[in-house]
Amino acid sequence: MPDLSTVTEWNINKPHQCPQCAHDTVAVPSRWEVFTCCNCGTRFARFPRLQRFLHHTGITCEVCTQRIPVPVDGQPFGFLRRRHAGRGIGAPTLFEAWLQETDYPHLYRAGDHYLNTRTSRVDAMAELAWRRSMFGPVEDDPSPVVAVVAEEETFKFGLDATDEQRRGFREGTVEVYSIGVLRQIPTPHPRRGQFYADRDTFNRGVAIAPAGLEGLYTHPQHLPEPLAAYAPQLRP
Repeated sequence: MPDLSTVTEWNINKPHQCPQCAHDTVAVPSRWEVFTCCNCGTRFARFPRLQRFLHHTGITCEVCTQRIPVPVDGQPFGFLRRRHAGRGIGAPTLFEAWLQETDYPHLYRAGDHYLNTRTSRVDAMAELAWRRSMFGPVEDDPSPVVAVVAEEETFKFGLDATDEQRRGFREGTVEVYSIGVLRQIPTPHPRRGQFYADRDTFNRGVAIAPAGLEGLYTHPQHLPEPLAAYAPQLRP
């Protein structure tokens, strides 16, 4: 039975926020559920004393539970999910790499398959590139791939942005991308076979293009037309 002292009463004026750290954690809270803050771990509900009879929903933050699709050549393959590292407002954000059930249901459990958690978005994408190299169309394929990564931290409303671009950023129809190469770690490294981001090839925040183009591309010719001009060379 849960300890009653571990559930806090939510702030009636702002029920969508954690009463401990004020982090937005649920869009439409229910009076009959117990929520968990993804930022500080606090559990809260409208009626804490009734928690043994209420449904415990866990973390419901829209940002943390949102799937960030990572297709391969435009076809569904995997996705990323954000997760806080530790507790507190200043805690860094990690990225979980997940594989979707695609063409290999006999290899994985039913449903989505968790791969790994990395400290950056591109490193999490490298986990998906590694899994594709292991069980893709060509087994144990060492070929490098192009990664298109959305730049969330780029300031998009500077003086160089046009009015049309600013409007697109606000509406979510335009995104800023970095483009680079993910390569396989060669032998005799202990992590040989896994993929890593070749930082020397990455052009950060160079492309402003329609939203939804983030993903892995096995050849520059597969890149969408708005990104083709930024394609890096895929040397072995």
